[in-house]
Amino acid sequence: MARQVVSLEDALGLTELTTEQITTLAAEKTKDASFEQQEVHTLARTNLDFLAALAMPEVIEHEFPVTYLAIWTWLLGFVAKSRDFSKLALGLPRGFAKTSLMKIFILYCILFTDRKFILIIAASASLAENIIADIVDMLDEDNIVKVFGNWRVGLEKDTQELKKFGFRGRNIILKGIGVGTGVRGIVLKNSRPDVMVFDDIQTREASESQIVSTDLEKWMIGTCMKAKAQTGCMYIFLGNMYPTKWSILRRLKHNPTWVKFIAGAILADGTSLWEALVPIKQLEEEFASDLAAGYPEIFYSEVLNDEHASTNNAIDLNRIGEYKYTDSISAGSFIVIDPSNDKSNSDLVSIGCFHLYEGVPVLTSLIEDKLSPGDTIKQAILMATKNGTGLIVIEANAYQYSLCYWFEQTAMQLGLTGIQAVPIYSGSLAKNTRILTMFKQLIAGEIVIHPDTKSQVYSQITQFNPLKRDNTDGILDLLTYAPRVLTELEHLIVINSPFGNEDYDTSKVWSMEDNCLF
Repeated sequence: MARQVVSLEDALGLTELTTEQITTLAAEKTKDASFEQQEVHTLARTNLDFLAALAMPEVIEHEFPVTYLAIWTWLLGFVAKSRDFSKLALGLPRGFAKTSLMKIFILYCILFTDRKFILIIAASASLAENIIADIVDMLDEDNIVKVFGNWRVGLEKDTQELKKFGFRGRNIILKGIGVGTGVRGIVLKNSRPDVMVFDDIQTREASESQIVSTDLEKWMIGTCMKAKAQTGCMYIFLGNMYPTKWSILRRLKHNPTWVKFIAGAILADGTSLWEALVPIKQLEEEFASDLAAGYPEIFYSEVLNDEHASTNNAIDLNRIGEYKYTDSISAGSFIVIDPSNDKSNSDLVSIGCFHLYEGVPVLTSLIEDKLSPGDTIKQAILMATKNGTGLIVIEANAYQYSLCYWFEQTAMQLGLTGIQAVPIYSGSLAKNTRILTMFKQLIAGEIVIHPDTKSQVYSQITQFNPLKRDNTDGILDLLTYAPRVLTELEHLIVINSPFGNEDYDTSKVWSMEDNCLF
């Protein structure tokens, strides 16, 4: 039977409140033990925010973002399986509480599953012992004791690296070791590990050595993982990328026998993975610091989990001109679209708005997403309304020209005037050649990147490999067209014209979800 998920809102009947208000209220009420025990039990089992607030009321300050909730559901789906040997690789950026999330998951395993032997492997024995100590603190939390009972009543073995105790109707073992520890034949209470958590077992220094990294991976797979319970074992590798070819997370990403969930600190829309914990401004400052030090690949690999962080040597990011037009007035704007189709294996659609400052095109805003042709047009029109843009330029190779036709049909339906979509063609030069030329224009200051779009642009620059034909380069393609728009279409660029009609009702555009042809 599928697990029934009961939301915190439904359980408390508080659908009129915000999630933050609900989480705060839940934490307050559990501290006062004002919920019925079974109600708290149900909420802790079905809601990550509630369980975290229950177990760490003095530590948890922010609700988990949607990506973490998806990871939580992902983990719970695998831990519920019986006689299963799933191997999961979870890549989260440094400083984004990935170990804290795993501690809560281990607590969940103790409270709500039939798992008996949880083995925690860290880069050193002391780090593994620290994780165990934090899990014990959660078990000792008054809220947990009141609802689930005192785990110490059944305590048999209590050392820094090993806890053996009877709890929740079964014998439970919690053991921590450092990498390289002998685990052959490890049997405690007639049990072998049925959960193994490899938490940041590879250090950055180790990732720089092929010999050390190979030996570590062999030990993990050939020694540690072979010590599993034959009735089933859930393996979880927790870490982040390193800018070397011997990064274990990079290798597991391409290993078809491992299931992967890897996320970077900055999402495709330019926002932080967890804004409340690590704001985007803080990430931008960190990147600027790494860039100034000459090591942007560290940020891209360890913060963005980008496996291609050290691929592109065609441009020095430090030589790209900085945005200096804070006090300048825009001399007009235009939008460029790099289309795609809406098939499952298609590239993302890239849409960028350029403003002209002192005759230089500046990329000020970006959208990159998997969009249908209709949604592409909608997003472009909405971007135009925000920027007072009267010119939308569409890459029109092959079938993509039809996007211009559909734009005209949509504009006609909405009564748009003073805005037009025109095609532009890539020409005879290969895409990689155009991009390499564009890099020179960036260095020369002939194209400028606004701070709001820098993280997305720099990410694609760093990933770009001029020897490959299948780069993720939609944003870079937009930049290649900017100088050509000025050369070929400058006469169509207008200054802050809301579709040539000051009385135009832009609410038609914002509400066109129900009115558009698509």
